[in-house]
Amino acid sequence: MQNQYRLKENRDFRRVFRRGKSFATHRLVLYYCDNRQSIVRVGFSISKKVGNAVVRNRVKRMLRAGFQSLLPELKDKSLDIVVVCRKDAAEADYHELMQDVMKLISKARIVV
Repeated sequence: MQNQYRLKENRDFRRVFRRGKSFATHRLVLYYCDNRQSIVRVGFSISKKVGNAVVRNRVKRMLRAGFQSLLPELKDKSLDIVVVCRKDAAEADYHELMQDVMKLISKARIVV
């Protein structure tokens, strides 16, 4: 995922958590809110409860790859999205995580 589509700053994460709406599955929680830019930015929050650094980085790589494939559908939106991983995300494979992401995005009506 390119740098311009990543959410990195702590203040941006806090803004999304404070002002945003959320939807959840048993593996992931998706928070989103409008931003003042004309692009979608995505950030990931993965606690140490999920696993050690190897596990957390693997989950993060899978989620980044999934959102990279969704970028063409999200290009015209102006949103900040934060995905929070729960413990069950550690055992999930790519397809299970992407099913959850698609379910959350459709629940949030980000992509119809």
